[in-house]
Amino acid sequence: MRSVTPATSAGNRYILLLVDDTTRFMWAVLLPSKDAAAEAIKKVKVAAEVESGRKLKVLRTDNGGEFTVAEFTAYCADEGIKQHFSAPYSPQQNGVVERRNQTVVAMARALLKQRQMPSRFWGEAVMTAVHILNQSPTKALKNATPYEAWHDRAPTVSHLKVFGCVAYTRRLTQLRKLDDRGEAGVFISYAEGAKAYRIYDLVSQRVRVSRDVVFRRRPRLGLDITSSRHTRSSGQ
Repeated sequence: MRSVTPATSAGNRYILLLVDDTTRFMWAVLLPSKDAAAEAIKKVKVAAEVESGRKLKVLRTDNGGEFTVAEFTAYCADEGIKQHFSAPYSPQQNGVVERRNQTVVAMARALLKQRQMPSRFWGEAVMTAVHILNQSPTKALKNATPYEAWHDRAPTVSHLKVFGCVAYTRRLTQLRKLDDRGEAGVFISYAEGAKAYRIYDLVSQRVRVSRDVVFRRRPRLGLDITSSRHTRSSGQ
């Protein structure tokens, strides 16, 4: 797990990154505390097993207390999961996830910096980075992306957009003939479990989820996200 400051608008301070050793496919979960890690792993495990039709056999982690607590150890034993731990101060023994952690954090930092986004949006940047990396080539696989290796089909990349770009969503309120049909915002991530985008509204300072979005790759045309207050709902 990686701790990050400041906390996101939803109060998350940690990144839990899970990597399938064979396909290099990743799952990222943002957590408010380390205590939530065990429950998050259980949820990812169930979803991954249903999706793949295979059972989790080995869980390799460091010796953090969130992974060695008696309740979680008993859960793994009941589920037939072998727990492998890296030696103290030897992150290289869990090299796959450690390298992926560094890559995800570095990419998230780059996404924020290139669009001059406030650091409090690191949660959205992390989830976007994982989404992109899962659909990008890696040296660990030959002629396949992690997405293709996990899902057994090539990824569709036509939906990928520039992080932090201006995005106009359709207004859902009743409109008069000359009213604007779209509301300007900033694209911050992809909606989980839906073919939609998460757009930060600079006026309401909330996050909207919409599939009807028009994107603009040019600079933000005076939309100053750095001067707005924290998001008040729906943040990562």
